[in-house]
Amino acid sequence: MGQKRKRDAPVAVADNLSKLSLKPSTSTSFQIIAGSYDRVLHGLRVAIPSSVATTNTDDSTETGTSFTPLFLFTAHAASIRCLAVSPPSDGNSSSTTSKRILATSSPDTKINLYHLHTRTNLGTLAPPSASPTTSLVFPSKSTLISTDEAGYIHIFKTRDWSLLSSLHCPAPKPKPGQILSGGGVNSIAVHPSGKLALSVSRHEKSVRMWNLMTGRKAGVLVFPKSIPRLVTGVSGEGLKVVWRPGGKEGYAVMFERGVVLFGVDSVVHGSFTTTPVSKVHQIKFLEVPLGEGGEEQELCFLATEDGRVVVYLIPKSDESKPISEEKEKEKEKEDEEKSEDIKPILLATITPTTSDKIRIKDFDILPHPSTDQKSKYFLTTANSEGIIRVYSLDFARIQIEAAKKQKTGEKEAETEVVVDVKADGLAVMAGEYDTNRRITCLTTAEVEDSAAGIVKDGDEEEAEDDDSDSDSDSDSEEEDEEDEDANEDEDEEWGGIGEDEEMK
Repeated sequence: MGQKRKRDAPVAVADNLSKLSLKPSTSTSFQIIAGSYDRVLHGLRVAIPSSVATTNTDDSTETGTSFTPLFLFTAHAASIRCLAVSPPSDGNSSSTTSKRILATSSPDTKINLYHLHTRTNLGTLAPPSASPTTSLVFPSKSTLISTDEAGYIHIFKTRDWSLLSSLHCPAPKPKPGQILSGGGVNSIAVHPSGKLALSVSRHEKSVRMWNLMTGRKAGVLVFPKSIPRLVTGVSGEGLKVVWRPGGKEGYAVMFERGVVLFGVDSVVHGSFTTTPVSKVHQIKFLEVPLGEGGEEQELCFLATEDGRVVVYLIPKSDESKPISEEKEKEKEKEDEEKSEDIKPILLATITPTTSDKIRIKDFDILPHPSTDQKSKYFLTTANSEGIIRVYSLDFARIQIEAAKKQKTGEKEAETEVVVDVKADGLAVMAGEYDTNRRITCLTTAEVEDSAAGIVKDGDEEEAEDDDSDSDSDSDSEEEDEEDEDANEDEDEEWGGIGEDEEMK
């Protein structure tokens, strides 16, 4: 009865946390979560001074950026393959409505769930396919989607963690004399409307579309042979699929050495590789206002094998001018002959100040929390040697000048728009942290001190006995359940899924 026990929360660094202050400061804070080959889940709190965004310094040690460990523990029985954080609540930042969930997975076929701010273990999900998970996605705060090596797409409801549906991608048939080792879904992307999803699988040269209203396959697009081999690589399979900002312009598929842009009609609108050509490991899109007019522009970020983050500007197609029927027919013929009409423009290449060229395994982009700093973002990268670097991005420094250049054609004179882009000082190194572990995946999230994100002094004390601990723990669990029930009642159902029966 008098034996003391430790708390269940996976908090390993309390001494450093006690040094943190809740007083307002001139710095911006957010947290970094990284998984590693060593089965360890690493959590950091980074505080970046406001002066970093306006200081072009090559020495990250002089910026005043601080990294404080939040947690460090073994999360799985095997290497951590992927992780995801549920999106924040909209319109309310109170502790009862800003609960965010961290999901992690590994080849041990389990999905672990944690409360991100209180850093408590919520339990473990065991998908019915009992296969290693390949990706995790939170399309909304009420739904979690996981994919695995068996070709299944599992949809869970976060309210009670019940399984809504399991979609299955058929295994590809091997060619004569070919032996396929392994398989499964490489990546999945849910449309912002929540009604459609796209997936790419291993050993498949196609992208699948899923109707989430009915829970059935909507179609299969085989990659056209016109895509250059330099982009697709040897395998020719899609490694990642992502919707472009808003989903209105279409989607993009990342291959081994490049990216292919598809329109909403699944027609190839462009393809590009990095210069020099290198393998790519991660892709993300961002829509930010650029130029004097503040027009929303589409940006593409690529992480490469040689330690770069390359930023491209995706120009918009000019379809606003009215054309006659004859010219429209001519344009259709030209589109059939040459469908690639988007040529991305290189904006910037973000590289570390050191001379190392270690591959970047993952990166994430987080907007500045202040509404007065809409043009500023934070880029967090992690390489395979365990070094996490944080960059401050200021898109207000980008200058776009469009000049028309005359181009003489065979039939009539045509004009071609040449865009001159200057992005000096776009990225500023804010700081770096060495985890001494081989990082496999990374994500970032805002820090909310009001949501028990900081360990208080009372939490560091040990309990007096088992009875008192069990009573206090049960009381806190009951209070958390009541708050969670009150919060979930306000949540809306995800996407087109109204009831469980629709997915069966």
